[in-house]
Amino acid sequence: MDAKSILKEISKKFHNNKDKYSVHEKIKIHFEELCQDKNFIHDAISDCISKDSFFSKANNLFFYLLIEGDVIIAINLFPPILDKAKDITIDNIHHHGWRLLTTGVITGNGYETINFIRKSHESIKDNQVKIKIDKVFKHTQGNAKFVDSEQAHVVFHPQTTTATLAIWSADRDLINQKFKNTIKNYPKTIKFTSDIIHKIGLDKILRLNKKNNVHFVPKDKKIIIDPYEPKTKDGNTNEIIRCIFRFFQQINFDDYSLLNKIKETIPVESHSIYDKFIAGEPIPDIGIIGDKRRRFSKREILEAINN
Repeated sequence: MDAKSILKEISKKFHNNKDKYSVHEKIKIHFEELCQDKNFIHDAISDCISKDSFFSKANNLFFYLLIEGDVIIAINLFPPILDKAKDITIDNIHHHGWRLLTTGVITGNGYETINFIRKSHESIKDNQVKIKIDKVFKHTQGNAKFVDSEQAHVVFHPQTTTATLAIWSADRDLINQKFKNTIKNYPKTIKFTSDIIHKIGLDKILRLNKKNNVHFVPKDKKIIIDPYEPKTKDGNTNEIIRCIFRFFQQINFDDYSLLNKIKETIPVESHSIYDKFIAGEPIPDIGIIGDKRRRFSKREILEAINN
């Protein structure tokens, strides 16, 4: 079965079952197997990079494999931070609203992460978010992890690139997601409709996912709601493409006939990275500069929580 068929079968399990939690639990072993299935990962990647905009608009460390209604399946890259600092956040503390998440490591040594007690971020006094830790652990290969809806978490840059396979779904059946699934081939229409609904204040009535007050940061030894807008990109195109090809080397991606066809879709400034990959030269695992507004240490977070 090809990657598209496998992904659609997974999506169908969620759409045909009202108990989304049980689906996440039942697919866990299969999901772990897919993370280590070279043929599946390579096939899924080939489908992604065949799109003309994949490299030309590369500015995020994830690429979608499937979006059907509330079901999203993607590959996420977690590179080092360029200055090699340890225990630095990739993004702020955040949660995914009503989305459930199962994630497994494809390649790399994993990453350190903190999961917080579900909905503990809702306890706010004097502008201080009284969030509470559930567990601190390292996410590694062979052990898929589940993150609940409304469960905040934070991930720290690893020392070497780690890649994960992730699947999100709603925590229950949602009428608006059934509508979204019918127009899944029109992403601009979906985004436009969502933005309008949020602006006119009908997002709660229609059960759209949260956009505001879902990110948190340490400041002055306390946790507060992030005052900035959510980030729209993880880095510039050149550093993201470098991370992508580093990942391709990690998994021994070898669809050279396809890569030869799509070279013209890669920005000229990144051709040297592409040429290194084709020549079999090691691509440095130097990571990304990162966003200073989302750069915090594990120590800062723990001190703010324990304050």
